[in-house]
Amino acid sequence: MKHLFLPCLLLSLPAFEAAAQLRPDGATASFRGSLPPKPVAALSAGQEAELEKELAALTAGFEPVKKHPRAADAHIFLKAVRYALDFDEWYDKTPEDGLKKARKLLAEAGGRIAALKKNRAPWMDGPGWKVLGFYSRIDDSPQPYAVEVPEGLDTGKKKAPMWLWLHGRGDTATDLHFIAGKLGSTKPGQFQPQGTIVVHPFGRYCNGWKSAGETDVFEARDDAAERFGTDPDRVALAGFSMGGAGAWHIGAHYPDQWACVHAGAGFVDVRRYQKLTPEKYPAWHEQKLWGMYDVPDAARNLLNVPLVVYSGEEDTQRDAAAYMEEVLAKEGLVMRHHIGPGMGHKYHPEVIKTVQAEIEAAVSKGRDRFPNEVRIQARTPFYGRVKWLNLHGMERSWEDARIDARVAGGRAIEIQTRNVNRIVMYPPPQARAGGDKLDVIIDGEKLTVALGPVLPEFETFMRPGPRSPAMTAAFVRLVKKDGQWTDFGGAQSFQHTGPEGGKTTAHPGPMDSAFMKRFLVVLPDGRSSHAGVDAWVQAESARFIQRWRSLMRGDPRVIRADDLADPVEACKTQGLILWGTPESNSVIRKTAARLPLNWGAEKIEMAGQSHDAATHVPLMIYPALESPGFEVVINSGLTFREAHDRTNSLQNPKLPDWTILDITQPPDAEKAGRVVAADFFDDFWRVK
Repeated sequence: MKHLFLPCLLLSLPAFEAAAQLRPDGATASFRGSLPPKPVAALSAGQEAELEKELAALTAGFEPVKKHPRAADAHIFLKAVRYALDFDEWYDKTPEDGLKKARKLLAEAGGRIAALKKNRAPWMDGPGWKVLGFYSRIDDSPQPYAVEVPEGLDTGKKKAPMWLWLHGRGDTATDLHFIAGKLGSTKPGQFQPQGTIVVHPFGRYCNGWKSAGETDVFEARDDAAERFGTDPDRVALAGFSMGGAGAWHIGAHYPDQWACVHAGAGFVDVRRYQKLTPEKYPAWHEQKLWGMYDVPDAARNLLNVPLVVYSGEEDTQRDAAAYMEEVLAKEGLVMRHHIGPGMGHKYHPEVIKTVQAEIEAAVSKGRDRFPNEVRIQARTPFYGRVKWLNLHGMERSWEDARIDARVAGGRAIEIQTRNVNRIVMYPPPQARAGGDKLDVIIDGEKLTVALGPVLPEFETFMRPGPRSPAMTAAFVRLVKKDGQWTDFGGAQSFQHTGPEGGKTTAHPGPMDSAFMKRFLVVLPDGRSSHAGVDAWVQAESARFIQRWRSLMRGDPRVIRADDLADPVEACKTQGLILWGTPESNSVIRKTAARLPLNWGAEKIEMAGQSHDAATHVPLMIYPALESPGFEVVINSGLTFREAHDRTNSLQNPKLPDWTILDITQPPDAEKAGRVVAADFFDDFWRVK
């Protein structure tokens, strides 16, 4: 399989003036007009040549150890300098300062490469700050993270607790500067919980802990847990500012992963945070897609986990916490909201002690894997799994859906649902006392279902979707059809079409969801009948690859269509991002018959409309290859674009499951063309 590398397509955006936390134009104050920003003190051509020479030598020296289990610990330094050179990420006062910083990282890389050749990793020894790496399951890129190891920690006697600290927004905090700030540091982090490993994910730089940044939180957690042997039931999630927004979002959408969630400041939604009034609302489908990340739409999930909230009294972001206080009160939760008197956008030196004490108390108690009650609230099945319950399918995606379930005695579970038509349940031990039968009272109906054997490793089901194993017969599956709930049994599989299938936790749409899982970019291997379409495909695919590198900090895996021998086999382990037309891309041609449109050289017909194929392109996500867990994406990368980087609150999906673009309108920093038709597929992947 040959992989391709495309040169960067450099994009420029207009500059904005700095102002308060959120400026009148809705941008974050630090935003300088692009991510990453233009350099402050660019290196000279001679200085760059020196670095290129040193980097090339170390890259060659890395080759013998690149398969070592800890190779990422060295690779992150090489990548940091490589990207700094590629994107001019020089933000120190002078070029000499930037050169010194880069050389510091290269020296560390050289030392680690030499140690790995002897099968040693001395940087893991002792207490203090450690800069480590892992290879992302999304794109195989080396991603950095940092760990604070306290003095006197003895993980041999008892598994230590872990805190994950999500950093705030830093427009200049790219790999080079994130790593340099942690390497050899003696400055303690924001919190110093006793006897606790504190993990600092990089989170793919500056994306509000969404998209690949969200996935990386769990990969950093799991890598650190493996290295340090931490207690999986005593993990806290915490953050401030952008990190507080991340704690709100990830805490609400994965409440079963944490012993406690702490949100310091941080936005929770788009409309209120951006102060949007109806005349400023975007297209209807984008408003629907706010439900992907807006925390109020998942607020009820926070009843499953202890929540500790902090705001400065004078902080403009206090409004987000006040909003959540109102929302949660309606769900029956009294939110712990600590206010720092007189404080702006920072912690009060005394109140932070109370915040830390509350988090430590919750972590000491630990996560309850099998509680008697579980609540789920979601707008998409993508975030439908909480503890032993999974909202596996919805009657109407992007509308409010809920499940409240509780164990009622030794062999019964009571469930109330709203807008749900498929449930997967892993009955907890206390509900299995009745043997191989279980009574389920769901929305007033009583079903008696058969139970499979207890799973040997139930913890594997407590992790997010990308790390979950294949389903077995050890669970209960319930399906609602024609208003009636039935036992679907444990021996069959849900399909993504047909009366029992549809959009599931693994197949939810929209297009952006594909980039939170492993993906492969498949470029055209031919030409279409229309030079304008081919030019658009070439420019937009190159733009996406550059965008992924500059914002998501990884090199996408890229292949030409004629080098992909078996698309069906390839789609079993990854999503396929297909660029082109049935004429220009042989993989699209092979899947065209399964796609929900008629796509010829002259016309594109979809949803009862016809469009000129010379001036229009379809974009969509669709489970076209009968592959569990993965879809194909046609002609789209991330749908939020460069202009939306001005604030993390706008780095959300902009397009639904399918779109027809008129490409006579040139692409820009907000859109890839003029949207002439767009919609979601229904909950069985049919065109509405």
